[in-house]
Amino acid sequence: MRSENISKLLFISAIVLAVLIVLNIVLLHSARRQYAPGISAGASLFDIVGQTREWLGYIKQWKDLSVENAKLRDLIANQVSTSATVEALQNENDTLRKTVGLKTRLKRNLLPAGIFNISLGPDGHYALINKGSADGVTADRMVISLNGGLVGKINSVFSTSSRVMLITDPAFSVTARVLNGQTSGIIRGTLADGLNFDLITQADVISEGDIIITTGDDMTPAGLVIGVVRNIDNNDTRLFKKISVNPSIQPGQGSIVVIQ
Repeated sequence: MRSENISKLLFISAIVLAVLIVLNIVLLHSARRQYAPGISAGASLFDIVGQTREWLGYIKQWKDLSVENAKLRDLIANQVSTSATVEALQNENDTLRKTVGLKTRLKRNLLPAGIFNISLGPDGHYALINKGSADGVTADRMVISLNGGLVGKINSVFSTSSRVMLITDPAFSVTARVLNGQTSGIIRGTLADGLNFDLITQADVISEGDIIITTGDDMTPAGLVIGVVRNIDNNDTRLFKKISVNPSIQPGQGSIVVIQ
C-alpha cells in the first residue's frame, strides 16, 4: 500500500511539473505578444512548440549533467582509493628498507610491529603493539625504532598483541655510556621527567648535549641511541652526579617499531 501511495505521489508530481512548464511557456508567449504584437496564431503555436522543445532539451541536459557528475564522483573516489593504496605501499616499502638496514647493522632477526595504544600515566609508561605470541614474540625482547633508537622492552605477551614497557617507565633500566667516551652507568626511567643516568661519579667526564647509547653489556644490543644529556647537577658532597637525559624517541600511536 505504501509503495502504491509513493507511485501515485510521483505521478501527480510529474503532472504538476508538466503543467507548470506549460504555464511558464504560455506566460512567456503572452509577454512576447504584448511586446511584439501582430504575431499570427500559427506562428504563436509554432513558437510554443519550439519553446517546449527547448525546455525538454534543458531537462535532458540536466539529466546528462547529473549522470556525468555521478561518473566524476566515482572517478574521484577511485583516484583517492588508488592514492591511499600507493601511499600505504610506499610506507610499507620504506619500513622494509629501514628494517633491512637495521637488521644488517645489528646482525639480528627483527620483527616489524605497529603501536596502536600509548599509556603515559603516573603508574607507568606502556605501549601496545600488534604482534604477539602467534608471531613468535616473547617477553623481555627489546623494542627499537626504525632509526635505531631504544623504545623499551616487551613486558607482557598475548596471542596477537604485546605490551611494551617504555624506557621512561621507572621499572626500566639498561646499561649505557657516552657516545665516543668512556663514561658509563645505568639509565633509569623517571616518567614525565624522562631518564636519569645513574652511577656517574664526580670524576667521570660528561657534558650537557652528550649522546647516550647502550653498551650491550646486558640483553640489549650495543649502539642503540637512548637520549641526550639535558642537565648535570654537580655537588662535591655527593659521590655521584645527578644527570637528567631526554629520551631520543617519543613513540606515538601509529609508530612503527621492530622487535629484536
